[in-house]
Amino acid sequence: MTKKIAILTQPLHVNFGGTLQAFALQKKIVELGYEVQTINYQWKKISDLKKIFSVAKHKILSNKFAYPFFDKELRVLRSEHTRFITSNINYSPILYSVKDLKKYFEENNFDAVVVGSDQVWRVAYSPRIESFFLDFLTDNNKIRKVAYSASFGIEEWQFEEQKTYQIKALVSGFNAISVREESAVDICRNYLDLEAEHTLDPTLLLEAQDYLRLFDLEGLSEKREGIFTYVLDKDLKKKNMIDAISKKMNKKIFMNQPKNNIKNSLFIKDFESYIYPSIENWIKAFHEADFVITDSFHGTVFSIIFNKPFISIVNQERGASRFDSLLGELNLSDRMVNNINDINDELINSRIDYESINNKIIELREKSLGYLKRSLI
Repeated sequence: MTKKIAILTQPLHVNFGGTLQAFALQKKIVELGYEVQTINYQWKKISDLKKIFSVAKHKILSNKFAYPFFDKELRVLRSEHTRFITSNINYSPILYSVKDLKKYFEENNFDAVVVGSDQVWRVAYSPRIESFFLDFLTDNNKIRKVAYSASFGIEEWQFEEQKTYQIKALVSGFNAISVREESAVDICRNYLDLEAEHTLDPTLLLEAQDYLRLFDLEGLSEKREGIFTYVLDKDLKKKNMIDAISKKMNKKIFMNQPKNNIKNSLFIKDFESYIYPSIENWIKAFHEADFVITDSFHGTVFSIIFNKPFISIVNQERGASRFDSLLGELNLSDRMVNNINDINDELINSRIDYESINNKIIELREKSLGYLKRSLI
């Protein structure tokens, strides 16, 4: 009888990298011969009425309007991503509470649960962090508990003493633990008294052709050329850096993000400018780009997967350790920049030795898949 595996990861919405890491992990575990389902564990839903009250409250406190997205609007904005998730990921019904989570696991008799990947162990990004340390399964000794490339996201320990004690007790119940960053190996050793393995982000378990097989290249948007920019946290400093590189290279810039992500009125009138483009078009952008500029970890990963020359603008707010770990291991640390002074002709025009990098990734992929195979037996 085929074993049933559950994957517990962060909510999948409109995060290109987040969805693709979930897709890749599920695909690889299915290829290992298991029946797999990704758990649709979401933040507690806020009603539209409460959102309207929050607009009024914000106006009173700050004398400014901050308009939330309502449920119907979110469904439209996320429609392309929802389609991809529905078509490519075996997703459970939505679970909003730890009670729902516990009941669902009891009813479905999973043989194992894999926590990962992405920043599942970062408080700010995961709904109810204890769930991602599997506290709802403490009385279930039948299910195998595994972490694959779990990430804290930051180098600093984020838990106070009592919570550290609780987490230490919870991870002691895991059968196998691997983390995504070298710094996370140190965190596990120093704060949780355990030796975690270091494994690849799930997206790197697949090759470029695996992603291109998701769609017909001819059936998407017209071919784009030039510099592809994927910037999560836009600001003037990054704009100036991008403009400087564009000028130096004499190449045009193209993006694959909505034009607007902040509402300027209570209700959206022009949905087109808010809709997130398809994941397929995002992948296609890396395939077609002459050069990539990104402040995203997964933007960096896909630049590497598609063997593109790239520059990663360090994103301290979202966690720089992810960039340090990956690029350091691949001898690509020189591709990280902090400000416009780090950009020069040598960096822009230098050739990346992708032959040796691809060989290194093959080696790391085999090691990571070996861990995954052993941990699920």
